Amino acid sequence: MNSYSLTHLVLVLLALPFPPTPPPLYCLPGAVGGDRNITARIGKPLVLNCRGAPKKPPQQLEWKLNTGRTEAWKVLSPQGGSWDSVARVLPNGSLLLPAVGIQDEGTFRCRATSRKGKETRSAYQVRVYQTPGKPEIINPASELMAGVPNKVGTCVSEGGYPAGTLNWHSDGKPLIPDGKGVSVEEETRRHPKTGLFTLQSELTVIPAQGGAPHPTFSCSFSPGLPRRRALHTAPIQLTVWEPVPREVQVMVQPEGGKVVLGGTLTLTCETPAQSSLQIHWIKDVSDLALWKGRDWEL
Repeated sequence: MNSYSLTHLVLVLLALPFPPTPPPLYCLPGAVGGDRNITARIGKPLVLNCRGAPKKPPQQLEWKLNTGRTEAWKVLSPQGGSWDSVARVLPNGSLLLPAVGIQDEGTFRCRATSRKGKETRSAYQVRVYQTPGKPEIINPASELMAGVPNKVGTCVSEGGYPAGTLNWHSDGKPLIPDGKGVSVEEETRRHPKTGLFTLQSELTVIPAQGGAPHPTFSCSFSPGLPRRRALHTAPIQLTVWEPVPREVQVMVQPEGGKVVLGGTLTLTCETPAQSSLQIHWIKDVSDLALWKGRDWEL
């Protein structure tokens, strides 16, 4: 091996761990290369590289597209010009979609022949996405009653694509609908113009008697594509009331509750001796403990 060949080999070995700086064109948003599945954000530019294509004209290559915009394969080439505002072939042979949309989902293929006659093929399966706004819980309950069905609230996610899913959590753990203690009613709507999705999920639970007195509930949106983070609502904390045992009685003195104006009426709440219930007196919607010392005493 002569000295020139040896020097050339050493340079190649040193360069392998450090990829060369790509041309500025490769820094465009959405630029990708290789045979793989591609996800692109709606409204953003997408550049698909045609492997094996000479970087400068003249070039022998063609792009074939089969998407929601085409009834059959659409063919584009450097000599064929652009396809309206949908796509065009760049000077280096890459394909540019200036603003990718839902209709651009599909298959993209490029066949290029180098100046030495070597043919290289590239293939891409493109899917698009749009991250929705942060989900929220609307019409939340203020409290729950143990042992009976209670509506916790409705989780709403708007403006996403693909549809994705909504999931409920209680005290940080997933809630799995079982049709008994946990049930969910879901609704999915799609905007007729934008194609974006709105999801709704209404949660109903039956808290167990003697369970957690102050459970927390939250909802999360899981995207319909891999490697996309879930979005979470702020948690809500509710109070669970236990039903009044049958043994609890209210005694009235004088009997019948009839008393002359200015007289005294005594109400006694009797509970089982071993009961751990806390007693609250309510008149209409007011807590009588806040009015102690006025017209009654506890």
